[in-house]
Formats: sequence, C-alpha cells, structure tokens
Amino acid sequence: MRISITNAMRILHLLSQTHLTGAEVYAAELCRQQLAEGDNCWLVSDTLSVDLPGASYIPMSIDNRRYLNRLRNIIGVVRLCKQHNIDVIHAHSRAASWIANIAAKRARVGYVSTVHGRQKVHPSSRSWNIYGRHILAVCDHIAEHLQGELNIPRQFIRVVRNGIG
Repeated sequence: MRISITNAMRILHLLSQTHLTGAEVYAAELCRQQLAEGDNCWLVSDTLSVDLPGASYIPMSIDNRRYLNRLRNIIGVVRLCKQHNIDVIHAHSRAASWIANIAAKRARVGYVSTVHGRQKVHPSSRSWNIYGRHILAVCDHIAEHLQGELNIPRQFIRVVRNGIG
C-alpha cells in the first residue's frame, strides 16, 4: 500500500450508478467533506447526477457485469490509481466492490467498501468476499446480514450510521 507524502489523501470513489441513488448522494457528500479537509477525490461511475466541484469525475461502465467489461474496468482502475497516485479506493456498490477488490491488490493501494443495502445471496457471494477487510455497513442490520448470510468475518465490518450531514 502506498502512503501519501503529504497529509492530503488521494481517494478514488467507485460506484456503479446508472441513475441517482442514496449511495451516490452519500459518496458525493463524503467527497465534499474530504475535499474540504484538503484531500483529493476522483469519482468513477457510469453516470454522475450530483454536482461535485473540486472532484474529478471519470465515466466508466462499472454497472456492466460482462466479464470482458469487468476486466477492462479493472485495468482502467489500476491505471487511474497509478496515474494519480491514489492512496485508497472506496467502493460503494457490489459491482464496484468486485472491481475494486482486484484493482486495489494489483495497484497496491488501500481498499474500503461501504455496503448501503442488503446484498444478493448466492453460492459465489457466500464463498468469496468482494468487500475486502475494511467494510463499512450503514446499519447493524446490514452488518448482521454480511456476517450471517455472506460469511464475512465480523472483525472486517464496522457500522457507520450516516455520519454525514
């Protein structure tokens, strides 16, 4: 993992947004606060519906789950991390977490994910943790769901109730 020489973090927020959702509003408000504290933010998503002055928006078809597209997205995110000396990738959706989990390892940067809602439970989601070792759940119910239904160790999960506002 790369450490920034200055106090300013270089954060890449990754979302799979095709329309406005709470996850996008949450990520945008988090970016605003990070920018106000002197951090640098990039937001990568299919679309961006909110105004985010000071952050760089990079369109990428994260929502497209086709294998070849995911491979292209992983390569693109790794390239962005290296080009902009990103310190941490913050994923805000299941599709974004799938890409970020691999890209962060390849780029050797930190990785955190926020889970905003219940996730689909199927054999692959129970056997492979795409959310990493630093997971923020928006409520206790989501934390219990991640641990109980997706087999994610509780020590990887922190509950952060909408502390933004």
